[in-house]
Amino acid sequence: MLVTFPPRANGGNMDDPNLVAGTTVYFPVFVEGALFSIGDTHAVQGLGEVVGTAVEAPMRILFRVSVIKDRVIDEPQYETDEYYATTGFGTTIDEAAVKATRYMIKHIENTYGLSKGEAYMLCSLIGDLKIAEVVDLPHVLVTMHIPKNVFASHTN
Repeated sequence: MLVTFPPRANGGNMDDPNLVAGTTVYFPVFVEGALFSIGDTHAVQGLGEVVGTAVEAPMRILFRVSVIKDRVIDEPQYETDEYYATTGFGTTIDEAAVKATRYMIKHIENTYGLSKGEAYMLCSLIGDLKIAEVVDLPHVLVTMHIPKNVFASHTN
């Protein structure tokens, strides 16, 4: 039996209310063949999911899976037209927040060519850390969102 609970670096039970229609999610692949499953849909859930209570609802989900071979990420990331987000899983909020920030710095360095120091400062200026969920022990999920419009005129 394969268990998807709790959330972890390959995804798992990512109860993040920002994962909605139109969001593109990137998952790291750690094993050949990389099984994929999706489920546990919620009609309503706040950021933080503190007690495991959300409005569970049956949903029809259409998704497309593509393999991006030239991209390596440590934990899931996602984006919409408005923002890019990195996730960090940890056994504490502090650990998860540090990881989400570290992954965003790496994304900004690799995507926009900023130095590590510049990316770090940018995360402090416009990055939004969000506690997505704390209920699925032993892991909690923190995300960092950066608006894409700040890079509109930046080229590598």
